[in-house]
Amino acid sequence: MMAESERKEIVEVFDAIAEEFSRSRRRAWKSLEDAGPFEGEFVLDLGAGGGRNSRFLAERGAAFVVAADISSEMLKVLMSNLKGGYRSLVQPVRCDALYLPFSPSAFDKVIFVATIHHIPGSLARLRAMQEVKRVLKQNGSVLVTAWALIQLRFLRHLPAMINNWLKGREFGDLYIPWGKMKRFYHLFTVRGLSALVKDAGFCVKKAYGEKVSSRIFAENCVVLARKV
Repeated sequence: MMAESERKEIVEVFDAIAEEFSRSRRRAWKSLEDAGPFEGEFVLDLGAGGGRNSRFLAERGAAFVVAADISSEMLKVLMSNLKGGYRSLVQPVRCDALYLPFSPSAFDKVIFVATIHHIPGSLARLRAMQEVKRVLKQNGSVLVTAWALIQLRFLRHLPAMINNWLKGREFGDLYIPWGKMKRFYHLFTVRGLSALVKDAGFCVKKAYGEKVSSRIFAENCVVLARKV
């Protein structure tokens, strides 16, 4: 399971970069369309960051959105980004994805976007997905996305990934700089992300690579699954 030092490192990094991160992340993810419709639903935005996806959910008619993040600074930025009536529809909650403070079957849908790749360790990532399943209603759905391993921009990091693997980490583990800070990533293949979601007990409905700016390789792995 994730060590306390690793958890502390994640919090420190995202607290430090919260405002700059939010300014560079304004658009909701295209793959959110696959998880809809959201009208009248209670939705958990897990790893909400600056709130771009929470706002999208509110705009699309969600009855209530819980915006959860491990970084208190991110949640402050999120609330400052929400304007008008949307603020009353979104409730920020600081929590750890491995220990969600919500009742079983509390949500119709969970949006777990660009977050699971920041969790070190396969057992910790499985625990997070099991927690997502616990808080979902029966037949509820989850959208999970993560950075893809096979990208041209990561070729130069291959020696570092091999070195990390030789030191006992998983292949795909990598630290990506953000200014003076470094963020942990575990890069995925679509097959690997699908396997993780299935291991947590979900039924995978759709899995694919999502291109953002590349014409060759998909930058994101996307899985849409249902609790059965």
